[in-house]
Amino acid sequence: MVSHAGKSKDSPRHEKKVGQKTPLMLKSRKHAGSEQGSEEIEVVFHSPVDVTAAEAGKKRTRNLPIVHEAKEILLAAGYIPARLSEPSLPVNLIGLGGKLGTLMVLAFRSPVPVPSAVKLRELYTGRVDRLRVLAGKVLHTIMIWVQSPICGWRYYLIYPGGLRYDHDFAAALK
Repeated sequence: MVSHAGKSKDSPRHEKKVGQKTPLMLKSRKHAGSEQGSEEIEVVFHSPVDVTAAEAGKKRTRNLPIVHEAKEILLAAGYIPARLSEPSLPVNLIGLGGKLGTLMVLAFRSPVPVPSAVKLRELYTGRVDRLRVLAGKVLHTIMIWVQSPICGWRYYLIYPGGLRYDHDFAAALK
């Protein structure tokens, strides 16, 4: 078949190879809760083609309101936010172009107060440990942002050896 441009659609360049996934591009979507004219960037990563059966059953992460609240905080801090929906990544937001360079953020809501790094580590050991491993592998700043009753938003920097509350980031937002 020949397209209107005179190029064949059946050329080897357009053939899909066995086991090859069709990549999804960045999506921009307007949200009802967002300011008029603002768009959300959603980044979708594909797992390798040879995933195990256990990994193949994972679903994309949900589009949670807390992530959109964190996205607005990133915007206010001068970052360009991108929401991640890949379950194999331990973060749900990436902020580009801010004072700290690229910022990788895991944002979530806690039903109990999280006033300190010690309490965060005690309540969410698995999440903290997974990000500590990632902190040893990437050169970007990694943070956990927790919104909890009484304490509100708390911002923690993650290092390969542990974590700490980031007073500078919280002060810069005020």
